[in-house]
Amino acid sequence: MDIDQHVNQIVQNIVAEITTKVQAQAADTISKKIDEVINTLDYTTLLSDKLSQKLDIKLSSLPIDKNTIEAELTNRVDNLARNLSVSVEQQSLKIITDTVSGYVSQIDFKELYQRTIITAMANGVVTFPSASIPHSAIQFDGLTISGNHVAGGIIQKFGSTGIDDQATGCQLTIRDDVTVVENNLLTKDLTVKGTTTIEGDLNVTGEIPESSAMFIKFVAAATNNVRSSLDQVVFDTYADMVINTIKKDGLDLNKIKLNGEDIINGVNLSNAITSSNLQKVGQLTELQVRGETLLGETLYVSGKRVGVNTIEPSQVFSIWDQEIEIGFGKKTTNVAWINVPRNQTLIISTNDKNNLTLLPDGSVTVNRINLGSVSMSSSDKPPMDNQDKGTIVFNSNPNLGGPLGWVSLGDARWANFGIID
Repeated sequence: MDIDQHVNQIVQNIVAEITTKVQAQAADTISKKIDEVINTLDYTTLLSDKLSQKLDIKLSSLPIDKNTIEAELTNRVDNLARNLSVSVEQQSLKIITDTVSGYVSQIDFKELYQRTIITAMANGVVTFPSASIPHSAIQFDGLTISGNHVAGGIIQKFGSTGIDDQATGCQLTIRDDVTVVENNLLTKDLTVKGTTTIEGDLNVTGEIPESSAMFIKFVAAATNNVRSSLDQVVFDTYADMVINTIKKDGLDLNKIKLNGEDIINGVNLSNAITSSNLQKVGQLTELQVRGETLLGETLYVSGKRVGVNTIEPSQVFSIWDQEIEIGFGKKTTNVAWINVPRNQTLIISTNDKNNLTLLPDGSVTVNRINLGSVSMSSSDKPPMDNQDKGTIVFNSNPNLGGPLGWVSLGDARWANFGIID
């Protein structure tokens, strides 16, 4: 049974239950209405009125005979009673039918069914029989099953981001004390922290680095075995031959070791040499010095300070030229500083001209200054030459009534500005 059939069966059961309840309520209502209508009927008055009307009509047409009248009256009364009973019953049923129909038409059976079904499902009264929901009726999108709910059994064709299980049988057994690989183990790199025991042959198709501890121990052990096995006389003879050969032909080695560390490796001098008294070296491609450094009795470096012609730099970078000292460094946060610390003048020059002169009193002398495209200078007399339009020349010899300066109008024409009064 699929989920639709199961739900339909539940709905049919609920509908049947509701129908039974509605029928019972309707029957009870009908019974009450019948009793109400019957109780309101006054049979005595109704029969008396009908009898009086009928009797008056009949008596007017019949001969006046007491016995005949009584017999006919009895017969007519019986017929009339039977007819009245049928008429009363029909009228009662019609009234009851109309009343019940009006009551039933006011009931919203669809809304009643839906409310009853929703209430039943909300109260958790809907139960599904075992194995009644097929997997095709379940929406699996968005379904997440935690590994905590998976236990036992064998997962076939298992895979994840880091695992691709293609084995047809058990190839890896994991226990608390040991992990067993049932076949060959193939890995790119292998790091073993601890003791390695090999029960079988060891085949190495690659190379063993000569600088590795194992290779060094192998060579040392072989050398010691050879030395211990040689006769001292034979060893001395070979030693003399080696020494004589070195004296004659020299020593040509690509690598020299000291206490297991490279001293010379090809053209490289090992870092193991930390002290020497070299008097001359060739051209250096790299040089790292830790501690004080003095080059050519001119450049001094120590403690993150550099001095030129001084071994006591007062700033990060200090330059001495005889009695003159110029310092470069940091003034304050995010402020650089070029400083002449003594009572001396500093000239910033280009093309051997005194472009900018800094005096000890804090003043600055500029022979000519440009603000954007406007050039400014000073003169004690009006300029007469042709300069760019807008050029300003300040009057360095002002007098009352005279101009503060002159401004170029181009084509060697000048105009006064700023009358002094």
